[in-house]
Formats: sequence, structure tokens, C-alpha cells
Amino acid sequence: MFSFFKRLPKPYDTGYVATDHGHQIFYQQFGNPKGRIVLSFHGGPGGSSKVKHAMHYDLKKYRVILFDQRGCGQSRFTDAFAENTAPATVRDGVSILNTLKIKGKVIVAGASFGAGLALLFAEAYPRRVSHLILNSVFLMRKQDIEWVTHQSRLFYPDLMDRMRAQTGSDNLIPFYHRLIFSDKYKDIQQAQKYYGAYERQLGSLTPSFDKTPALTDDFIRSGRIYLHYEKNRFFIKENQILDQIDKIKHIPTLIVHNRLDFCCPVVQAYDLHRVLPQSKLIIVPAKGHGHPLLFHILEQEIKKLLDKN
Repeated sequence: MFSFFKRLPKPYDTGYVATDHGHQIFYQQFGNPKGRIVLSFHGGPGGSSKVKHAMHYDLKKYRVILFDQRGCGQSRFTDAFAENTAPATVRDGVSILNTLKIKGKVIVAGASFGAGLALLFAEAYPRRVSHLILNSVFLMRKQDIEWVTHQSRLFYPDLMDRMRAQTGSDNLIPFYHRLIFSDKYKDIQQAQKYYGAYERQLGSLTPSFDKTPALTDDFIRSGRIYLHYEKNRFFIKENQILDQIDKIKHIPTLIVHNRLDFCCPVVQAYDLHRVLPQSKLIIVPAKGHGHPLLFHILEQEIKKLLDKN
């Protein structure tokens, strides 16, 4: 049965880890305090951890650590954008493990942008990782960014042309970055209505820009963090994840990805699998960036992988 039909578990521990530049990272622990440890990176950028992600694991056997990245969710900050980068988020993962006095190897998991962060974590600290559990992979390459800003026009020419008409060019990111960081409500709303909504609609058969979003502080900050990362190419070198893949070729890795994922096309998962000899790739016959079938298969494959290792 899919995990979303189950009752959400409650954390047995929550807290904050003070890092640098005024950031305090919120974390939660679920499951068995003496179980095998899973450190999970949420998606985004600008998202937050979800309790349902802990439910991919048998919580009688596993100790699952979720945390909200810099500026996200329940994490605290002086300035949400101060040193808010992918490398800093990777270091925050280590800070959490150190604070919790975890010294051995852990299972590292991530979805979407979080899958890219999990890979960066493993490449930076390969001796601290026993397994990688990834779904809906995002590799943060130029071509992966340009899928949204350019190639997706093959399927959504009507929506893309409306955004290009606003910008006066096909260089969308700087335009919407400027709008979302404006101090004018109408500019922020325009950025969230168009560029903020566009990626979320990829894969929809009835997309539109008709709905004007209600702006909350959290919603605005989430959109700003997203464009902060995208404008800066996620603060890593071009193709960094695959260029450094030799560091993690020995790590057993599970990759689960929908065949028709229009946010993160499946070629990213395939390219990763090709260079990881210890990986298993499951391409799910489903559409969208998340799907009940994907999560069902993910849970089955996690059990298979971890039960034999």
C-alpha cells in the first residue's frame, strides 16, 4: 500500500543546528533511535522537508533524519540568502551528523534537487556514505536548466511565448529574478504567476497562467530561493556531479525516475546510471515529477537494496 495512506509518524526528536552566517538548521528524527541511519535532502531549491519522506523506510528498523535547508521551512536565519549555496547545504548535512554524534556511515537520500545535493554530499564525504537512494534526479547541469527555459517550449510553446513576450527575449531567468526580488507586490506576483508556476505545470495537459497566486512570506521566500539558485547555476561547476563521479563509483545506489517527468527529464537519471557501476535504475511507467506508483516502487526497491546489504 502506498505510504500516503498511512498515518503520518511523529518525530521522536527535533532541534536546531547553528551553522554559519546566522543560519540555524531545523531537523527532525523519526523511527528507531538505534536503527540504520538515513540522512535525507529535500527538493527545491526553496522547498522543505516532508514527513512523508520518512515513510519510505521501515521506521521500526531505520532512523530517518529530515532537515530544512537554509532559508527553508522551519529553519531560522538572519538573512535567508547569506551563503545559501549547494556546497553550504552539503556542509549543513555534516554539521547535523556531527551534532547528533553520528560517526559511522549513513544512507543518504534525496529527491529532485535533493538528489543532486545527496550526490554532492557523497562526493564530498564518500567515507560517510553506505548507500545512495535517489528519485526524480536533477543533476544541475546547464542542459538541465535549459530544458525548462528553452527545450520545454517543444511541448509548451503557448506558455513559453507568453513569458518571452514579457521579457522581450528568451533569457528568462534574469528577468524573473529581478521581479521576484522587487519590493513591489505586483512584480513579485508576476514572477510567481509565470515563472514560478511554469515548472510546476510541466507535465500538465491543461496548463495555464490564469490563476493569480496569493502571496505569503513563505511562498515569496521559496520562489526567491529557487531563482537565487537558478540564476547562479546552483553554485557548482558545470557538470560537477558527473565529473567527480569516480569518488562514489563504489557506493550502491538506487535511482527511481518517472518515464514522463517533464520537470527533470529521465535522461538525467539515465546519464547518472551509466557512470555508476553499482547503481540500479528503475524507470517508472508514469508521468509527472512525483506519482503514487513512483513512491510505491521506490519503497519496494529500498527494501530490496537495504535488506541485502
